[in-house]
Amino acid sequence: MLSFKSKIICAISIFLTYFLMITETTSADIFAERVIRQNRLQATTLSFSDRNTANNIQIYNLFSLMGLLPGGFDIKAVRIKKDGRMSFKYHMKAVKKAGDDILCNSLNIEVFPKGGGVKYQGNLMNLSINSTISDQGIDNWIFLLSLDDDNINLKNKSCEFELVVNTYRNNPNENPYGFRATRSLYNNIIAGNW
Repeated sequence: MLSFKSKIICAISIFLTYFLMITETTSADIFAERVIRQNRLQATTLSFSDRNTANNIQIYNLFSLMGLLPGGFDIKAVRIKKDGRMSFKYHMKAVKKAGDDILCNSLNIEVFPKGGGVKYQGNLMNLSINSTISDQGIDNWIFLLSLDDDNINLKNKSCEFELVVNTYRNNPNENPYGFRATRSLYNNIIAGNW
């Protein structure tokens, strides 16, 4: 025969087995916490804007030329201003949006940092500049856009492009993950009739 203790253990086991069989779902919350002393999490911001160099007002358009003739040029300036707390590297390029390939590929551009030598000189569509925002948080750029080709097929053609500035961390060709920002300046060029 079973002792009294054995009967109680057997009854509890049968009850638990029956209870677990009729219970369809169970729930368990597990909580673990680790405290690591002297660690800090700090949030920061990455933001910049394109601004007018004369009055520091934010701009969205750069070149707007109608009637550009061979040998003609225009000069504009842009201030890239760090608006966030995080410093950054950036890549500047021209991206065609609309218009005639023949004119877009015939435009030349020279790019100068204020107080420095030529950073880029060549075809507009090949523009590619990598830079790092200065310690003061302001970079001033001067752009000279010109049409040096007098091909008759350029008459009355148009070229719409954006001057795109992308931030990056390590490499300008890296996937755009993490902190990043992009700004674009719209440009519209229409060749004249000669």
